[in-house]
Amino acid sequence: MSERPILPVTENANPRTEAALARLRKAMAEIEADIAAHHGVYPFNHGRVTQSELCRRADVKKATLQTPLHKDTTRVQILAWLDTVTAGLTITRDATREKVTAVADTLTEEVARLEAELQAALLSLGLAEQRIAALEMDKAELMSRLARLPDTGLSPT
Repeated sequence: MSERPILPVTENANPRTEAALARLRKAMAEIEADIAAHHGVYPFNHGRVTQSELCRRADVKKATLQTPLHKDTTRVQILAWLDTVTAGLTITRDATREKVTAVADTLTEEVARLEAELQAALLSLGLAEQRIAALEMDKAELMSRLARLPDTGLSPT
């Protein structure tokens, strides 16, 4: 969906800091995957992707991003990522609801089309099975006729 910024890695970084950054990276990837899987609609938080939502998904306190270590690095990159992700999303609940309804309508039409296609395939399959049964009967009749013929020394195959 977007180029995910590489959150900063500092030399001799604190293991807790690295763990928090890893959780943030993972949450960013999960949010993008959720949006892609739901036809461009974020399925949580009323369709809004915010800094608070990212922190909730990453299990990182939002206040952590205000510390001197993260304020000018991690937080700035997260805000840039949020701008790119939210550019394609609807912001209000009503707009999100309309988009979800539109996606649901398209899915309803797709289900109806697939059901009609399935019915046509089942009908075709039924006709083919009837034809196979008729041919099997013809084969059995011909084999019985062949068995009744006098032996001419020729093989039946």
